Amino acid sequence: MKKVWNLLISLEAGLVLLALVCIAMTAGSFMLSGDVAAALNAMPLLTWLREFSLATTWWLWLTIVLLALLVLNTLCCSADTLFQRFSRGAVLSWLPPQLIHAGFLLIILAHLLSSLWGFKGSIDIPEGSAFQLPDGATVQVAQVGAIFSPMGGNMPLGYRALLVTRETAGQGGATITPNHPLFSNGYGVYIKHAEPGQPPVALLEVHREPGAAMALAGAVLFSIGNLLLLYTRSKAREQQIEES
Repeated sequence: MKKVWNLLISLEAGLVLLALVCIAMTAGSFMLSGDVAAALNAMPLLTWLREFSLATTWWLWLTIVLLALLVLNTLCCSADTLFQRFSRGAVLSWLPPQLIHAGFLLIILAHLLSSLWGFKGSIDIPEGSAFQLPDGATVQVAQVGAIFSPMGGNMPLGYRALLVTRETAGQGGATITPNHPLFSNGYGVYIKHAEPGQPPVALLEVHREPGAAMALAGAVLFSIGNLLLLYTRSKAREQQIEES
């Protein structure tokens, strides 16, 4: 039993798992092409896994299994560290690794939430038309605009669309651009392209990422943990130099 526990808390085991994750994802990146690769970016992860055969998705299933083992390794390592060091009272000796571990776990959980309950969709819609979000809310595309280069041709400089929802109707709607989407009840509406015409047509994408806030929190904890780790190791090195 002790050998199993030592393996579960082993740093070497964690590094091996990380290396295998990188190898599996590298293999998948070389295999993906065409419509299969486009579909991976156009739908939630678990939806994509259900849509395609195991011959296409094996590398991603393998990645998920390896990440699950890495999560187990992280949890066991954190538990062992807390058990050994918490009683010593030296907070800065055990806190940074725990923040790093917590950040990593939150990021993994965030991706799991988005894979299970996320949404991705796109629509070509002409000016003056309306569409419904998955929660039933209606979005009217009041205006569509594209700014083109004065040098001529079809070189676009930017896109915009005026969207009207129940929440924004009182303000005359909300104008979206590629870097400024509209958010409504957890759904983000992004403009990806616009075509001039009579009427002009906008390509819109609708995303729902329920794990976004958790991923941000995980990234913050991960960054703070690394900064604290650098600080404590720098102080320990300075102390060693002074003592010597």
